Amino acid sequence: MELKNLRTFQAVVDRGSYQRAAEALGYAQSTITAQIQQLEEELGVPLFQRAGRRMVLTRVGEQVLVQARELLRAADRLLQLGREGQGLSGSLRADMAETLLCYQMQPVIRRFRRLAPQVRLIIQSRNCQQIAENVRSGACDLGVGYDMDWCREALEVEQLGEYEVILLASPEFRHPDFITSGQRKPVSLVTDEPDSIFRRRLEDYLRARDIILDHTLELWSIETIKRCVMSDLGFTYLPRFAAQEELASGRLIELEAPISGVRFPALCARRRDRWVSPAMELFMELLREELCWDQPNRRRKGTMLPSLPGRSRMEKETCSKSRPQPDPSSSSCQERATSSGSLRNTPQP
Repeated sequence: MELKNLRTFQAVVDRGSYQRAAEALGYAQSTITAQIQQLEEELGVPLFQRAGRRMVLTRVGEQVLVQARELLRAADRLLQLGREGQGLSGSLRADMAETLLCYQMQPVIRRFRRLAPQVRLIIQSRNCQQIAENVRSGACDLGVGYDMDWCREALEVEQLGEYEVILLASPEFRHPDFITSGQRKPVSLVTDEPDSIFRRRLEDYLRARDIILDHTLELWSIETIKRCVMSDLGFTYLPRFAAQEELASGRLIELEAPISGVRFPALCARRRDRWVSPAMELFMELLREELCWDQPNRRRKGTMLPSLPGRSRMEKETCSKSRPQPDPSSSSCQERATSSGSLRNTPQP
């Protein structure tokens, strides 16, 4: 029995179809079909059955899936044992919310690249719904975003911190009242895609207060949203840290409302049944240090990280210094950097 057939079987289940599994694994769909047929012949039982237009696991297929996942995790651990003597290696795929990636992740990425230069780090900007789905399906190893009822049954979810999200407008904004109910406001909400957690929460608030806006200006870049708001084209709802410089310089102001200042938890998620590689463990520990720095009952700056492969000689530092501020030059998310390539970015908070 070949491991590649088990990996193909797992991919078909996780992706939901032969075609998606083929795209993920880089095979032709006919290859996927042949590998599943070979596995069924070796086991002597069918693994899938049709339910309408869908393919679903048979009862035996469900049992085989559990055993296949265990075998593949064991195989991954054996492969990693051979690599540990050479330091951290392999690849790590992480999906992140755009605001966190643009304004909070530079210290994490910088330290990870220094500690694990041989690891290929692939980071993509996604909305929070996509992050949870990609972690669940195996399209990425880690997800970092804001809570949108992520499924705890399939995912191991850890809270990293909480961040204030506020209403923002230009100093010239002439309709700042978002408290009084029953308004028809001649203003535009400048926001991102409909699946954005911040947009959803704000629109729920406006509906509850019967506040109706003229328009919604839908954009797909946080920097573009801020520039439009600074030009008095409308107002927006973003994490305070994403507009820190603009607030300090007076180019943006915070509007008073019950929805302004609500704290959103930032989460890190991985699949429960997936083995945590040393590279993943290192990245998660760096996330805890950088994103949990102001949370009670969390690890504080000045705490040494645990010993991980390749770490002891490369970093003896503690985190006793104050939290570094985001680099203005990288806040536009135009920086493209990975441990061994480019940082792929699809701007979607």
